[in-house]
Amino acid sequence: MPRQTFRSTFTRVLCGIVWAINAVVAIGLLVTPGATDAPALVVVGALGAAALVTGILWSPSVTVDDEAVQVDNIVLRYRVPWAALIHVDTRYALQLHTPGRRISATAAPAPGATGSLRAARAHRRSEDPSAAQLRPGELPGTDSGRAAELVRARWYALRDAGRIEAGIAETVRVEPAVRVDNLLLLVAGAAGLVAAVVLG
Repeated sequence: MPRQTFRSTFTRVLCGIVWAINAVVAIGLLVTPGATDAPALVVVGALGAAALVTGILWSPSVTVDDEAVQVDNIVLRYRVPWAALIHVDTRYALQLHTPGRRISATAAPAPGATGSLRAARAHRRSEDPSAAQLRPGELPGTDSGRAAELVRARWYALRDAGRIEAGIAETVRVEPAVRVDNLLLLVAGAAGLVAAVVLG
């Protein structure tokens, strides 16, 4: 089965808006006569802002393939082999439970009160009899609900196909890894933005 990646719809839209505003402001400063004496700093600042938005909002994700589910948060990455996974929850965000660890996914938060009401109304209209039994974070119209469905669908399909070894979760190690590439992106973005503000 193909590799699939989930990112929050809200953060994707927000990223697009911020990137667009950032580009418009930078272009406006560059093409307006006398607006800036240091066009290079405008470019550096715009790139720095874009890098920060990318590292903080765009980069968190949840990815599934036939070997594991991978959670990329802003600083840490967790790769959870399917044999180590024992429970999927959505109380505060998508959470993957292993025998020794509970991993929350930044990319898939549970909805707030307004989001819960909106998703619940949409779900009730779908004529699904289970609507009243779902907690807000499980609703399919929410980020946590969609991410949980992605994880569970692949997990169950592999389990039913006999491709996940049962009874070994305690022996499968799940260790976090620092996302060095994303940290470097954030540092470079912050440095660019600070340089543009201080030197501009």
